[in-house]
Amino acid sequence: MDINIGRLLAKRASLDGGRLALIAGDRRLDFKELDAEACRAANLLLASGVGAGDRVAALMRNSADYLALYYGAAKIGAILCAINWRLAAPEIDFILRDSAPKLLVHDAEFAATVAALASDAFLVLEIGDAPLARSFRARLDVAADREPFAQAGSDHSLVLVYTSGTTGRPKGAVLTHRQMFWASATMAASHDYKQGDVNLVPTPLFHVGGLSFATLFVHMGATLLLPRAWEPGAILDLIAAERVNHFFAVPAMLRSLVDHAGFGAANLSSLRWILCGGAPVPPDLIETFGRRGIPVQQTYGATETAGPATLVDLAHVAEKAGSAGLPYFHTELRIVNAQGAELPAGEIGEVQVRAPHVFAGYWRNEEASRAAFCGDWFRTGDLGRRDAEGYLYLVDRAKDVVITGGENVYPAEVEAALRGHPAIAEIAVVGIPDSEWGEVPAAIVVTKRGAALTLDELRSFCEGRIARYKQPRRLVLRATPLPRNASGKVLKHELRAALAGV
Repeated sequence: MDINIGRLLAKRASLDGGRLALIAGDRRLDFKELDAEACRAANLLLASGVGAGDRVAALMRNSADYLALYYGAAKIGAILCAINWRLAAPEIDFILRDSAPKLLVHDAEFAATVAALASDAFLVLEIGDAPLARSFRARLDVAADREPFAQAGSDHSLVLVYTSGTTGRPKGAVLTHRQMFWASATMAASHDYKQGDVNLVPTPLFHVGGLSFATLFVHMGATLLLPRAWEPGAILDLIAAERVNHFFAVPAMLRSLVDHAGFGAANLSSLRWILCGGAPVPPDLIETFGRRGIPVQQTYGATETAGPATLVDLAHVAEKAGSAGLPYFHTELRIVNAQGAELPAGEIGEVQVRAPHVFAGYWRNEEASRAAFCGDWFRTGDLGRRDAEGYLYLVDRAKDVVITGGENVYPAEVEAALRGHPAIAEIAVVGIPDSEWGEVPAAIVVTKRGAALTLDELRSFCEGRIARYKQPRRLVLRATPLPRNASGKVLKHELRAALAGV
């Protein structure tokens, strides 16, 4: 079967045209109306000179317009380049130069950034009160809603999502129509999704974790609830008002819900489960929602896997707290050593994933694309182990491991042991050169306001929690927050570079 994601929406509209498809702000569209919006977006793109294989950049918050642009681009074979609006102007400039779009669509709030970056190489349309010649919404309203001729199939590129870039320049991960379809299929086969469910997607559509759900809801015939931003109080109200059945979030988002004054009284009775990923889910969060009868399922994946890789099933959310779970239904996983040999349960090695939803490669970067694979297995760069039942436990990023005196120290393990220290607000552990041991772990700490901390106090806190060779040999106190990229990941290469000059 030849797959076009835009045609999937047309198919759902033909089957369930009157069913509620999307809630976004004050807009409520059924599947027929959403497909008509996507057709108008497709015809707008064609009229703007965009064709199959051309890139359409989106610098937008979550909205009905964003969804129409995604499906409209799919219908004509264009490639949606989803830009993280949290990035700094030079980072956005790099992505625009690298992806070379024919068209950039942006929200009005990003107009100043776009004005500084825009070039004659691409057309710019604004969602807002822009003049008619530059208004996306005005052009969309008058575009034809007829189905355009689909010029793309299964193996044509659909989206271009740039990775976080924690070690340097971001790379554009290319995902095809087939890969986004299989990401949807593997999630549909692994989760308790039902036709007609209300699925809240608060994660930005510039992340693959947003786009994959934007595909899944059409595949499942469910309703997508798309808030423009994450505001804990408003989210709690939305869950109650729209009778939300499930949603995806990162741990920090769940923490903000629990810490909100309205959490205790919030009506969460419609929630069957919550999916949480992006970082390990603290056990206390799992317990807190568990007491409300809401299981929190840990998931693990990457931009390059179109989102899904592993999942803790509903029956084991408490028993396997701390695990990243089992592979999704249409997904395989293995743990290998440096020579590529598969390792048995309990041994630590690189996590590799094989699936029909693994990405096609990096945009115009053949060297990085080759390095990302071992045969047909995607090399995640993460280290982990599997227990006797096959559940994955992540240990750390391979590049962050500290080798001290021949022993491997996993910074994530040390950080987890120290996060409970009452003086610590933020912590990152990195390796620094040492003449005797080769490397030793150093802790970079941001203390809580008014707190003091010494290396001896830090090491004393570690006693009984982690082995002595894993304990920090150096403490660096920072007065400013740890450097992070736009996705919230700590930029450890910057920390290592700063320590090298000290």
